[in-house]
Amino acid sequence: MALSITKQSGTYEINGELNSQTINSIKNYFELLIDQSAYIKLSINKIKGMDSAGVKFISSLYKKAVKKNKAFFIVDLYDKELVQLFKKENIFTY
Repeated sequence: MALSITKQSGTYEINGELNSQTINSIKNYFELLIDQSAYIKLSINKIKGMDSAGVKFISSLYKKAVKKNKAFFIVDLYDKELVQLFKKENIFTY
């Protein structure tokens, strides 16, 4: 399944499966966005499936944004299993 990105009210939303096979299709987009934006607000509510590579990809975006003094928010994260995976990547503290 192909990935798509939509932007609505300042929130970028990834639609589709985020895994090791699909990451490259959006990697440059978000890396450029980090360089050009003061903040990124990302919704992963419409991701149909995410493997550990997807979690590591979002974690790497977060870390790049923080390193460049940019704010990076993940919104609409309701899946408890994903929250635990992100905690293991040290991007959530709650």
